Amino acid sequence: MKCNLSFSGTAYLEIPANEKFRKLVFDGINLYGTNFGASRNNSDTPDIFEKAEAEAAKRSGAEDAIVVSSGYLAAQLVVQYYLDGHKLIYAPDTHPALWIGKPNPPKEKFNEWIVKTVREVNNTDEPVFLITNSLNNLVPEIYKFDWLNQLRTEKKVTVLIDDSHGLGITGDNGEGIYSRLPELPHVEVIVIASMAKGLGIDAGLVLSKRKIADKLRSSPVYAGASPPSPANLYAYLNADEIYAEELEKLKFNIKFFNSLIDGRPGVTYVDDFPVYLIHESLPSGHLLANGIKISSFAYPDPKGKALNRVVLNSGHTEEDMKKLAMTLFENE
Repeated sequence: MKCNLSFSGTAYLEIPANEKFRKLVFDGINLYGTNFGASRNNSDTPDIFEKAEAEAAKRSGAEDAIVVSSGYLAAQLVVQYYLDGHKLIYAPDTHPALWIGKPNPPKEKFNEWIVKTVREVNNTDEPVFLITNSLNNLVPEIYKFDWLNQLRTEKKVTVLIDDSHGLGITGDNGEGIYSRLPELPHVEVIVIASMAKGLGIDAGLVLSKRKIADKLRSSPVYAGASPPSPANLYAYLNADEIYAEELEKLKFNIKFFNSLIDGRPGVTYVDDFPVYLIHESLPSGHLLANGIKISSFAYPDPKGKALNRVVLNSGHTEEDMKKLAMTLFENE
């Protein structure tokens, strides 16, 4: 059967299909062309990059921001800079983009990793570089970082947090996690993200204190990489109202769908996040036969176990969500 309903993907705000946003992209192409293939260190560089960085920092509550061509490059820019001279400690389920070499994330639960890591950091003499996600969009689970207060004040610690699935949709206004992290004098915090999820543009972002951003801009990785499309950044700069409007729709959809499935077994979810893990106890396979497609694949390890997940976006209607819930639970 041909699918006429999709609850999959990562376009939480439906930006790629948004006509007003598309118009902004075309306006940006008319102003800046389709791409800028030179280094950011080139002597003749459009000012759109600096404007986008200033706006990204403002929206997220950071001192400074760096835009690069992808979330992968944002991750590698930071990790490769801190690779030498630091003890790298990875959290469970960190994305392969954050790894140097073959990914080998820990297998324990995140809370178990916290206990072990706090103890390890407090008992080492090396500068430590912690690498983690802001949330797990597969389970789903949103992490808290108050445990950073348990790190001894004489320790030199840098924390890199991947907020790819939070930026644009979490927080009061989609600002993501940066402004909600504890401010500690002995802990440097860097947040990276793909802007291709909630924000809907092919670019990556680094958020940090200005002194850290200045160091990263001196990296050969930064100098040697082409930046993202200036047309996309132009659209990002001028899409405040679009993002706000779509985020309001998404928040309504989350609350509405939560009300439809509240108290029913077989679904794991977080109140303010648009991803729902469907357990094996529910016969989710018949959704496809009823014209409903959900996310069902092994990730990030293609040889792993497939996860069945419902992903809401701002474009779903109440009727869409009612049909999904009815079909999902029709055999109860």
